[in-house]
Amino acid sequence: MENSKTLKIVLAVACFVAAGVTGYQIFRGNYETMDIIFLILFLGAGFMYVVRLRKGA
Repeated sequence: MENSKTLKIVLAVACFVAAGVTGYQIFRGNYETMDIIFLILFLGAGFMYVVRLRKGA
């Protein structure tokens, strides 16, 4: 895929934005257990894309 680097950057940014929105919800006190799980999953996925970008894979 020719634009895989661009795609990984977009996906990493989207994951961190989603984690930020979820984190803001948790910070405000309006959250459930699934919100905490989503925060962990979005952060994990975002870091995975950053690592893959740095390795060049």
